[in-house]
Formats: sequence, C-alpha cells, structure tokens
Amino acid sequence: MSRVLKKQDIIEILYGATLLGAGGGGSLQYGLDMVEHYEKEKKNIDIELLDIDEINDDEYAAMVAGLGSPVAMLDENLPMFGPEAVNAFRAYQKALKLENKEVKYLYSGEMGGYNTFVPMLVSILSGDEASDRIKLVDVDGNGRAVPSLDCTLTDLRGLEPYPLGLGNWSGDEIIALPTDNKAGEVIARQLCMAYDMRIGFATWGLNKEDMKTKGAEGYLTYAQKIGKALFSAFENKTDLLEELKKVMEVREFCRGKIEKVDLKQVGGFDCGVTVVKDENGKEYYVEFKNENLVLRDESGKSYITAPDIISMVDLSTMIPLTNADTKEGMDVLVLMAPVEEKWWREDCKAYLGWMEELRNIGFEGDQIRY
Repeated sequence: MSRVLKKQDIIEILYGATLLGAGGGGSLQYGLDMVEHYEKEKKNIDIELLDIDEINDDEYAAMVAGLGSPVAMLDENLPMFGPEAVNAFRAYQKALKLENKEVKYLYSGEMGGYNTFVPMLVSILSGDEASDRIKLVDVDGNGRAVPSLDCTLTDLRGLEPYPLGLGNWSGDEIIALPTDNKAGEVIARQLCMAYDMRIGFATWGLNKEDMKTKGAEGYLTYAQKIGKALFSAFENKTDLLEELKKVMEVREFCRGKIEKVDLKQVGGFDCGVTVVKDENGKEYYVEFKNENLVLRDESGKSYITAPDIISMVDLSTMIPLTNADTKEGMDVLVLMAPVEEKWWREDCKAYLGWMEELRNIGFEGDQIRY
C-alpha cells in the first residue's frame, strides 16, 4: 500500500539505514543536513513510497547513489550534493529509452545514512509536491552497505551495471557502457576524480520480477522500524537492545568503550580496526574497509563476518555509527544481525562476493554467519 513519507519518516529511515549500513553507507549527519537543506529550498520534502506490487510488469526503477570523497561532499565552494544524482538519473533514463524501457521509479542502492537518501533527493528535486514527484519503491539493492559495484546483491545475482548513467553538479550527463562490473567501477571512480571528487551514478534498472528476486524487498519500511526503535530508546530511556528486538532479529555482542580507532585511507576507502574494551576489560576488534567485515577477540577468534551485519551504536545518543564517526572514549553497543537472506542463498552464492575483502584483511577460513 502506497504512503507518503514526511520529514520525520525520512529521518527515521536514515537512522535505521545507518544501523543496517554496518559501518558504511555514508554519513548520517550529511544525510540529515541534506534533509534540512532541501526542506528549506523546496518547502516540503514529501515523497510517495510504493510497494513493489503497485508497479506494472513493464515499468522499471533505477538505483541512484552518490560516489565521492567525504571531504568533497562537504566542500563549501560547491553546491549541496543533489544535481549530480539528478543528472545521473536523467542519463540513465535516456540510455534505457534506447532499449524501449521506461524508467519511472527510484530505489536505494544500499542502506546508509547518506546513500539511502540519494534517490529520495532525486524525487524531491523532480517536482514541488509528492503527487508531482518521481515515486520511490520500497526495495533496496542490498539490504546493507557495500564497498563496490562488484560486491552487490544485484550484480552477484546476475545483473551487471550496464548501462551506467553518471552526472556532475554542473549539468554533464554521461552514459557509459562498461563491459563488466569491474569496468563500471573503474569508469565511475575515474570520472569521480575528474569531477571534483563527487558524482552521481544510476544503474541496475529493475522491473517487478527483478526487485522480488534480486533486491531486498520492504527495506525502507524495515529501516524505519529500526529508526523508530532508536528514537524510542533515547526518548524513553529504555534499553536499546530490547527496543530493537521488537522490530528485528539482533544480538548484543558486547557493551564497552572504544579504546582505539586505527583508521587510514587506502584507495579512497576508510580502512582499519576499531578496538572496543568491554565491561570486563576484554578487548574486541572490529576490522573494516568502509563497512565492518569481521568481529574477533584478542586470541584471534572470529565471531561473525560480512555479509551479515556488524554495527555499533553510541549509547549516549542512540545514534548508529559509521566508521567515519567512531571516536576513542565512546560508550558503544556492538550488535550483530542477519543480512537480507538472498545473500546466503546457494543458487548464486552471493556471499562469496565478500571473500576478496575478507582475505585482504587477513581473514582465513569460511565466512561465519549470524
């Protein structure tokens, strides 16, 4: 059943999406800043959200996201991010029109405080009222955040990012025809460097059947339920884990203080280890490359790996943290949750798409499920 998302709905979705982003997915604060900016500019930011079954079989929705450095996203000499994504979506619409396919809708490419908002932003900028705007479909491309185009649920389940629509803030619209997912990643990142280190990109046009078989159905609604639980725990001073258990499958791994954040930027990614000391003085290590990849203890024993979800929440604010937000001295709750179940299906073994990332940080053996 379709519904109109108001400002508070959007904010709750972004909070929940940040938790599901598992350390990645972009800055929640930047997502919230964009909400405030475009509310002032457009007066209202209402968006109509559709269930998958409400679209026709021959209609398509496009994934739209932002790509760039955090520094460039915050560059005060450039306009607020937005035109990049609009221009990327327009380029992608034109590309699919050549194949006689109509792109009428939008969906999010990953869960995260920033990238979950990007398709909403394109919708907001497409008209003055919800009824005039491009509609959003209640599906996510991954059900979590991902490090690259070649480690996505849509790609690993047989859909390559072809064609690829790209755009910058000044109005350029680029259509790329990559030969495979790795080529798409290279093209996007090279254009990003050429265009002030921030671009929009659009790809993976999905019809109704694709959304059901390759996407994470209902994940915006799911993220909003999680966001409501985070707000409830903060406002009512109730236990966060108990609030979350009402809306999702989740387990507490530990509560403790961040002792150290070893963070370095490698090839445009935030890489490193966050050390958390629990209430009994035992240290645990969350290893990440943008997203949290593995959770282990002092002996080297691992407890869970990607694609399942490892997230941290600041217990003083109940705000879920990305790996750009973690600071020494924070009191945090470390959580584990199951990822969208399509990642673990044996028909395509999409979970193996994470093995290269895990091997690169020294993880050995089989992946460990929730």
